[in-house]
Amino acid sequence: MANKFDKILNEYLDFLKEKKIYKKDLAIEYEHSIEKLHNWKPKNDLGKLNSWFKKVKKNHPAIIKFQRLDQLKDWVYDYKKGIIRHRSKKFFKIIGIRTTKSGREVNNWDQPFIMQVGYKGGIIGLIRKKINGVPHYLIEAKFEPGNFGRIQLSPTLQATYSNLERAHRGEKNFIKKNYFKNNYKTIRKYWVTEDGGRLFKKRNLHWIVNSNISSQKTPGNNFKWMTLWQIREFIKKKDWVSPHLRSILSLI
Repeated sequence: MANKFDKILNEYLDFLKEKKIYKKDLAIEYEHSIEKLHNWKPKNDLGKLNSWFKKVKKNHPAIIKFQRLDQLKDWVYDYKKGIIRHRSKKFFKIIGIRTTKSGREVNNWDQPFIMQVGYKGGIIGLIRKKINGVPHYLIEAKFEPGNFGRIQLSPTLQATYSNLERAHRGEKNFIKKNYFKNNYKTIRKYWVTEDGGRLFKKRNLHWIVNSNISSQKTPGNNFKWMTLWQIREFIKKKDWVSPHLRSILSLI
């Protein structure tokens, strides 16, 4: 089936060239069009991916409990500025906004907003690689405390710049350090804004890179290579795919 992918793709390209509508700068677009058509021979069977995801969810040890805001470690209320922030003054802060605007349900209102510290935003990264001739994407079954089901299928890299710059004093991000470099060919690289109803001027850099390295090894057991067709099948399942993965896939 891998050869079938190349065969169909080449036939499509030949057709475009014959009709004199082929554009070299759209070559990756043409590949994406064929990717979506069929479950081309994948590295991992869809059934096995289902079992893997359920196993990761079942074996995740996280404990989540509600905590009073005034008892959160390293988070403080800044009386001078009237905001909640981290002691390091990084990550994000909670600010108050008063809005006046006619034509809405009410003409003015107050509400809290989450505001990113600095305007670098975050990075949503996705690695693409051909395995046996078929394009695959490196997907993580990622834990976030606010997720429905705790674990959701997420992009290869999902982090704020505060995390990447180790404001939490933790380890360096392995994915950013080893994969998102200049020697990986960039397919897409765009700034995308987040929900402006709760997040104040929040944006993320959506970055898709193509890897030509021969190794198919993943960074850990919570990562798997998936085809675009397989990811689209998982989107049909309730609460399995994160909004960040859905967002970056919109660029494909």
